Amino acid sequence: MKDAELIGAAAEGDETAFQHLVKRHRSWAFGFVLKTVRDPEAAGDILQEAFVRVFKNLAKFRMESSFNTWFHRILYNLCIDYWRRSGRRIHMEYDDSLAFDGKGVGTAGGYDATSPERNNRRKEVVGILEQALDSLSLEHRTAILLREVEGLSYEEIADIIDCPKGTVMSRLHHARKKIVSFMKRYGYVSSEI
Repeated sequence: MKDAELIGAAAEGDETAFQHLVKRHRSWAFGFVLKTVRDPEAAGDILQEAFVRVFKNLAKFRMESSFNTWFHRILYNLCIDYWRRSGRRIHMEYDDSLAFDGKGVGTAGGYDATSPERNNRRKEVVGILEQALDSLSLEHRTAILLREVEGLSYEEIADIIDCPKGTVMSRLHHARKKIVSFMKRYGYVSSEI
């Protein structure tokens, strides 16, 4: 069944349809929230609250955007609430199992992609990149997370964070520029970023 069919059935009270919707989206949704808040317990709580909100508001969902975009918006808002309540800053951590699959990577700079030297260098670059991301404003970090980690389009990001597409593009441009500048201060060249 497609999301639209599940949403229609769930909005009419079909609990099985809602459970299928939850199963279909919980994995990526948990990953998004976990990458954002960096606290597994909080991520679980946020995800549970998000599904409660979805269930309560399915009848109001007008299908003007995709379910994915609408659900991201709910998750985004709950993450913002979490950051505000806890006074935390976003901390994005490199996770080898999620971010690096080795596809298309051979030798570069004289290093074998699987060599300890290459892995150490990559982890070093990622550590500095984490610091660069932490130095960004909430708006810039969110735009980068949604675009580069979640792979969303400019239009989807604009819907999620409720701003014009041009603003999303501007935030991404400035965020990337700040990240590159930060990385260069630590001696990294653009091919390593």
